[in-house]
Amino acid sequence: MTIRLLSDKLDVMSHTSSIKIVQAGKFLKLFKNDTLFATPIFRINKNRKNLQFVIVFKLDRDDVFYVLNRSQMGYSDKLQRIKTFTASSLYQGMMTVPLKSRQTIQILQVPSDVKDIKPYISYYEPSQVDAILSGKFLADSDVYNPFRDAHSAVFHAERNDVEVVPSDDYQGIQDFHPFLTDGDQVLALPCSYKDPIRGKTITIQLMGWYFLDQQLKISWKPHNSPRARWRSSILAIDKKTRRYFFQGNIYKEKGTDPVFLENLSFKASLSSDNSRAAQAEFARLINEVKKQEQAALLKMR
Repeated sequence: MTIRLLSDKLDVMSHTSSIKIVQAGKFLKLFKNDTLFATPIFRINKNRKNLQFVIVFKLDRDDVFYVLNRSQMGYSDKLQRIKTFTASSLYQGMMTVPLKSRQTIQILQVPSDVKDIKPYISYYEPSQVDAILSGKFLADSDVYNPFRDAHSAVFHAERNDVEVVPSDDYQGIQDFHPFLTDGDQVLALPCSYKDPIRGKTITIQLMGWYFLDQQLKISWKPHNSPRARWRSSILAIDKKTRRYFFQGNIYKEKGTDPVFLENLSFKASLSSDNSRAAQAEFARLINEVKKQEQAALLKMR
């Protein structure tokens, strides 16, 4: 019996150690404006056939998660009569989750060759999601630390085109989310910006994002001068195009120009690991922007 339990535990560990997160929108080929596009799917392998999934979500209590099952209500906080879904039935399953809880949905791929799938079902907390995205997930990962786990990128190799941000530029900012870190240091994220209005491509550095009085702000600076200072700008939505942007002086000229988030791309000099880490944090920023828009808190200009 002990040998059997140990075997089961090792089997679960082998799956959790290789978890990857993909967006439901990309996996199911949804429209980009679908409200469930960003729903995370936790893949345990790269198989394309005989896939089965379980849908979990949260209601009002943060410490309890629910799973869709075959009960009269359709879901329960007990792992009983668990309902599994194929890729073709996943979207229909997500639509059965209570409307107020759909933003908390997590889709878990579970092995199709085992009878007891309960050991593979859990609800991943933000710190664990961040750790998976950064390739540092451990089953017993502890409290989230933005300077250690999440989007942090450890630059043990060369740090070409990347500079350390002085701590004075971000200390004191509450709930600050840096795009790149190295240990307890924040690094400037070099980006290329293709200006759709002027038809130019310039370099902009991003530091992080945070909230101030319910307004979502981004810390950035232009790369047009070695003495350029870090500044913070409110994120807004363009009335005509519905695109997200911030406004700033990005050229050595008077006046300001919009910087559309969709026209930013990370410099090719970043390593693949650090690029993925930055993309993960940037995706979290976009998710927060969308939440602001839905709550009518995002400024429209």
